Amino acid sequence: MKSLKITLTAIFSLMILLGARYTAAQAPEWSKALTAASAASQRGEYTQAQNFYLQAIQMQEKALGAENPQVAVSLNNLAVAYENQSLYSQAEQAYRHAVAILDKNPRQSSSLARTLNNLAALYQDQGMDAKADPLYARALGISEKSGKKESSIAAISYLGLARIYHARNQDVTAEPLYFQALTLLNEQGQSESLEAADALIHLAEIYNFRSNTTEAAPMYADAIAIWQTTDQMGSTQAITAQSTLGEIYRSQGKFADAELLLTHSLSAIEQKLGQNNLEVAASLNHLALLYYCEGKYDAAEPLYRRALGIREQNLGADDPAVLQTMQYYAALLRQQGRSADAEKFETRAANSASARL
Repeated sequence: MKSLKITLTAIFSLMILLGARYTAAQAPEWSKALTAASAASQRGEYTQAQNFYLQAIQMQEKALGAENPQVAVSLNNLAVAYENQSLYSQAEQAYRHAVAILDKNPRQSSSLARTLNNLAALYQDQGMDAKADPLYARALGISEKSGKKESSIAAISYLGLARIYHARNQDVTAEPLYFQALTLLNEQGQSESLEAADALIHLAEIYNFRSNTTEAAPMYADAIAIWQTTDQMGSTQAITAQSTLGEIYRSQGKFADAELLLTHSLSAIEQKLGQNNLEVAASLNHLALLYYCEGKYDAAEPLYRRALGIREQNLGADDPAVLQTMQYYAALLRQQGRSADAEKFETRAANSASARL
């Protein structure tokens, strides 16, 4: 399947579960530690948050008992702190401990579903989809029984399951799950959330793979719009989406829209990867092809020339990608009436191709 391979860290929002609320006079001792832990997490001081959560758990176990649901809530939040430090083994242990406690408390179904989603996301981020799948499915079953009030939890479960099927190239199964997630997110007023962008971009990939660019284009555009408002345009996913949508617009003859996207993606890739990266060469080729289609040969030529130089430097003169770029460049030169220059590159490409046989 033609699918973007994206390294991702936390695709889904890690749910910080909330314990019981007290007035200042009623607040138990452990609430101070929980408040400090939450504040530390907000500041990105995850080691400090971890230590405060451990203190709170110790006090809660002593005062409430080790099987109290509030202990599970703190364990879940401790796991999030571990995960933010890439301490995945410790995070897994804390999540599993929380699930074991919540399993014994039927009235804690919402907290259980959230923790199951978190544990599933932890496994998914590590490429352990076989472990994540049943956890998402179980969380979905719990939230569906609870009705609309748990639809935000169900949306995360649908997204997780959809991504698993998408990764398995089972898009016929993934597609309706993404739409289910979007429906629930819209009902919750989260149509412009990062979760919604995640669903939209993967649906766009599915339709683009099917060559259904009419359906894919608005989904790419909507995802990009969300990333713009959430300051995510520097991500690899957003940069790739701009390039892909730019190519779609070029094929549809929407040259002005295509140019805006392709120039933005080129600039972002150069900033992210440096001037001489092969991804930069690919982006230069896309923009050059756009200018070629518009008849702007003078604008296309330096882009093809630069793309050729980057590919020769990185791949060697006889690489197929280099030969292809030579051929495109030669075609451009002929359009400019520079037949002698074009012939030089055509000859080089032909000789290199013959040498590879």
